[in-house]
Amino acid sequence: MIDAELVVASVKAAFPAEPVPSRMELLKTHCCECVETSEAFGFKAWPDISLEELLAGRETALLTATAWRYYLPAVISWCVRAPEVVDVINDNLAFQLEPPKESDGKWFEERAQGFSGPQRQAIVAYLRWYQEREAQEYGDMGMEPPEGVARALRHWTGEAAPEEQQDAG
Repeated sequence: MIDAELVVASVKAAFPAEPVPSRMELLKTHCCECVETSEAFGFKAWPDISLEELLAGRETALLTATAWRYYLPAVISWCVRAPEVVDVINDNLAFQLEPPKESDGKWFEERAQGFSGPQRQAIVAYLRWYQEREAQEYGDMGMEPPEGVARALRHWTGEAAPEEQQDAG
């Protein structure tokens, strides 16, 4: 089993708390749900985000790209520390870390850019932790887990999918 606290430690080591992006970069005013999600995080430094604030801002897909990138370490940390409490936030996060299958990946690309090597490694550590949990859960039901996390891992590690390797060769 992958140790959740090792994942959290890799996140803390890789993601700086300062500088906190400006309120304007963190606030999405598209609709009232976007505003509520933005305000749930309180425009605070990511290490100061409480579990209650994450639960209030659970619709992380509604954050600005800047806010999503900045608060990602808080989301990962709470997902591995309290997976039963965050519930579907874990699944949503894994999905948000998966590149789209279609060519229209602007939403994903805005969020997936600008991460350092150690930050990408911390994201990979989370995805491996999540994949392990998902494999156990699906295995208990006698089912194969979906391909999404494997696709996300290939993206974040820079590995090509088997079909992409064949196309290149």
